[in-house]
Amino acid sequence: MADISIGRIVRRGVAGTIDPRGRDDRVQFWIYFAIVLAPLVAVQMIAQVVLTFPSIDLQGAMQPDYDARAANLKMMTEMFEGMIASIYIAVAMHAVATLLLLTATARRLHDRGRSGLFALILPLAAVVTGIDQARRTEHILGMMPKLSAELAAQSGPQQPSDIFGLIAKMQPEASGASWAAIVAGLAMLVLVIELLRAGTPGPNRFGPQP
Repeated sequence: MADISIGRIVRRGVAGTIDPRGRDDRVQFWIYFAIVLAPLVAVQMIAQVVLTFPSIDLQGAMQPDYDARAANLKMMTEMFEGMIASIYIAVAMHAVATLLLLTATARRLHDRGRSGLFALILPLAAVVTGIDQARRTEHILGMMPKLSAELAAQSGPQQPSDIFGLIAKMQPEASGASWAAIVAGLAMLVLVIELLRAGTPGPNRFGPQP
């Protein structure tokens, strides 16, 4: 029976960060995968909520001299800055996950009798994703003048909630399919399917059965 001691799995994964030799079975790999990915995903989600959730000055909104237009413009700017920061955090989380999982992926591939070089799909996909995120960030930045002009051109009284309708109305247009990202996604799908399959029984060219 496979040893599912969490401590052993973590030690094996962390100690093997720079050592792709040997084999890891499915239990070892996927538990280590979950241990690595869960906190990174949690950090990314919390950062996204904190950075992109707008702060509405309800007390100021009740004042007679409240400038709703200026407040909405400030809130919109803060939301866009938060979106951009959350994208950079997501890219950083992808890089950390790739670093921690690269050699573990190679050892899991060894268990399947495959070359560990296929694990390079991970950093290649991370690079492609990062480039795509940078393209989207540039697109978001390019929308700022248009959104600001639209907000300034609105007539009549404004409410803090008006900013949500404006952003929903002017969502960044589709800037074309990223074929590199599509190819990287398909390669990742093939890799994941391979990682889900059982290892070869008995010893293989990469070592004894784990």
